[in-house]
Amino acid sequence: MEKNKKYKLLGFSRSDTITANVMVLATGKHISIGLPELESSEIMEDLNRNEIKALYRRLYGDSNTITSYELGDRHERSWYAYLIISVTLTMIYMLSTVGGVKPILIPVVNFVVPPAIFFYPVSFILIDIINEFYGLRMARRTIFISFISNILFVAGLWATSLLPGLSEWELNASYSQLVHSIIAVLFASSAAYLISENINSIILCKIKELTNSRYLFIRVITSNVIASAIDSVVFCIIAFHNILSADTIKTMIISQFIIKLGYAFIGVGPIYATRQLFRRYINKELPVKQSKECI
Repeated sequence: MEKNKKYKLLGFSRSDTITANVMVLATGKHISIGLPELESSEIMEDLNRNEIKALYRRLYGDSNTITSYELGDRHERSWYAYLIISVTLTMIYMLSTVGGVKPILIPVVNFVVPPAIFFYPVSFILIDIINEFYGLRMARRTIFISFISNILFVAGLWATSLLPGLSEWELNASYSQLVHSIIAVLFASSAAYLISENINSIILCKIKELTNSRYLFIRVITSNVIASAIDSVVFCIIAFHNILSADTIKTMIISQFIIKLGYAFIGVGPIYATRQLFRRYINKELPVKQSKECI
């Protein structure tokens, strides 16, 4: 089961004829292909043992044959994993929007950074994991969903700031000022997020295609380093250009990039561990259920 370097069998669907649904791992694109055509194509050589067994069961079995790759019978562990990763990514993005408001100084190394820098780089690792196991298209969808979720979150905060507060509540002005600062950071973080995460995904997929899915550490580090540099520049300039001096902004860009660079190297380990987790537990073939119903 050491294949799936270029393609992955997702399942089977049936209209007039039964077709196999295959994902191109480098791009996330889904293709439908007839079973005889699939058997004689180069895709067949890249399928793992369980996928080949499922294909032959479907190809040479009768209409009652059920495989673990049937769209109506597939296990949900893979999608639970995707859901957990997506929700975590969205939470990190929201937390980064709030935590990006306040610049702080790290005296030991003289870094000026927002607190969000300590958890935002994890988003690059999560996107790399989605890219690695679900493809570029799912990664882009996840980026878009988390982006919309963050906008709705900030829009909700803005709506609450418009409501009249009690006169004796001393934090009315402070709350409104905080929300306005979060909105300003939202524009900066959204621009940085959309640009850097999409560039990260594209570079990761291109390197994966060029290296034939080998050398995971090269594509992870390369994509993260480039995306981190772009993200730091875009965010700091947009968020603080009218608030902090040019020298301070320059210091923030360099400080953020160095910290994100550390995450890029540290993140290789979790991605390798996740790969083993997926292979051992999540993508493990489930026992085939027998059914008398026709598909």
